[in-house]
Amino acid sequence: MKILVCMKQVPQKDAPLKLNESGTWIREEVSYEINEPDAYALEEALRQKEKHGGEVAVITAGPARAQQVLREALAKGADRAIHLEDNAFVGLDALSTARALATAIKEEQFDLIFTGLQSDDYGFAQTGVILAELMGWPHATIIMQIEKSDSGIRVKRELEA
Repeated sequence: MKILVCMKQVPQKDAPLKLNESGTWIREEVSYEINEPDAYALEEALRQKEKHGGEVAVITAGPARAQQVLREALAKGADRAIHLEDNAFVGLDALSTARALATAIKEEQFDLIFTGLQSDDYGFAQTGVILAELMGWPHATIIMQIEKSDSGIRVKRELEA
């Protein structure tokens, strides 16, 4: 099984954010970490690899400092990493980010793509859904369990009822 995990670098939750004269964040003076929901997605991808074999690749889009996310993922057991490096990725909306990811992986033959539910900074909760739509793939959110079978996969979702 070939799995891709989309990961994002976000400001640490307790990082003080300073504003400039125009009222925007000055992010260069804060510390960064892996987006927590993306870390959960990576853990599940690595569990699936352990059960069924295959490969786990990780991808991130952002400036050079975002390599930290990829290094941590590789240290945890990911097989390879893809970095879409550009400072412009910092402020992109979900659609633009999903388009960039889809373009970067269009030649790959991934069986599954895992994303965290949402990012801790912007919280769009749309990038993964839009990515699936752009690729013409089925998708599901808030997945709590994955079972692989010969005919495909079955997922258990967390719902209110």
